[in-house]
Amino acid sequence: MTTDSLPQVALLERTLNTLAARTGFPVAFGGFAESGGTVLTSFAGTRTGALRGLVIQPGQGLGGLALARRELTATGAYHQSPDIIHSYDREIGVEGIITLLAIPVVVDNQVRALIYAGLRDRSQLTDETLAAAAGEARRLAWELSVHEETERRLAVLSASEAHATHASDLALSQEDLTVLYTELRDIARLIEDPELAQRLSTAGSMLRARQPREVAGSRGAGPLSTRELDVLTHLALGKRNALIGAHLDLAESTVKSYIASVMRKLEAANRFDLVLRARSRGLIP
Repeated sequence: MTTDSLPQVALLERTLNTLAARTGFPVAFGGFAESGGTVLTSFAGTRTGALRGLVIQPGQGLGGLALARRELTATGAYHQSPDIIHSYDREIGVEGIITLLAIPVVVDNQVRALIYAGLRDRSQLTDETLAAAAGEARRLAWELSVHEETERRLAVLSASEAHATHASDLALSQEDLTVLYTELRDIARLIEDPELAQRLSTAGSMLRARQPREVAGSRGAGPLSTRELDVLTHLALGKRNALIGAHLDLAESTVKSYIASVMRKLEAANRFDLVLRARSRGLIP
């Protein structure tokens, strides 16, 4: 991961704003881990530039202690804490921070970032505050992992597009295409980055375009809704209603209703016929 990746920096900055709001701490800051240390690059609520560009080393300061422990670390009296190697007292003091917590952001067992929340008063840290902070770190870790996995899949798809002249040139079976399309839709449901969501939509369209379509248009009752298409893509992989519901966080009865609606719209006689008709009309790859 490169720290100058704009989508990832935007994720970090949004996390810091949410962290400050949910903990009630007016100051939040952080940065991504690099080979030479974690560089503080993003800030919310700071009054000076004292912390900008500061490199946090493992074991140094509260953040370095959190990095060494690989867990949330906090103190209600930073400058008096006997557990901290006070390498960054000047910078913390310039900002007037007294109560401070630091949380490493871990993705695939690697520390990828470090985030802080600070208060300019001495305060008792409550379980609710610590839980809220830890939750924001987990959310950022999840968003970073989703972003990186999506980028990887899009790169694979782009490489395939660059070297293929027609559908038979791809080393992907019909099922492979459907699996990839379904995963792209699943990821798109979960991310909040509009630029990335648009790229996923474009990638999905590229996969659907590989499926030959009927010359005649559909005579069904109307276009499929987003949720109907979500259910349809999982159904095309041979999943039972209960498993589809668990994956999409839907009741099994709701899944049945969606399938019935799609079958009516596509005038399908059964589930197998439904998948054939959906593919023939370019709804799924």
